[in-house]
Amino acid sequence: MRWNISALKFMYNMERFATQIYLTQRRVFDEEWILKKLNAAAENEQEHVNVLRKRILELQGNRSHIGFLFQTAARLLGTIAGIFGKEFVLKVDVFVENRAIKDYGAFLNRVKFDEDTVNLIDRIIADEVFHKETWKSSLEELTGQEEK
Repeated sequence: MRWNISALKFMYNMERFATQIYLTQRRVFDEEWILKKLNAAAENEQEHVNVLRKRILELQGNRSHIGFLFQTAARLLGTIAGIFGKEFVLKVDVFVENRAIKDYGAFLNRVKFDEDTVNLIDRIIADEVFHKETWKSSLEELTGQEEK
């Protein structure tokens, strides 16, 4: 299998994970302001799923057959994180976004992508940075303490 398709499939699966974890975590919060942020993030992550799926098919790849496993893991992690409270949930979200930024950046450095795919990944990384900052500021707002 071509490395560019494999990398895009991994990203596609991680974006399915992110979409599902944000949807699962909504039940932890009753604050409207954070629910709006979780919904917006889930919608944005679903957009990533859609554009990555489209790009994989354009590059003659086939769809990932394990995405449901990533969604199941996200449901599980989202539920478990919720048991530990709102603050922990947001810390998990910061971790997830940091991991995506790191992994996607590594793909750009290691895998040969065409210009359109590089631009797509750059846009996704920019969104992930925004999400990370959103969860960090939400954590600060929730706890009243600046996050390091």
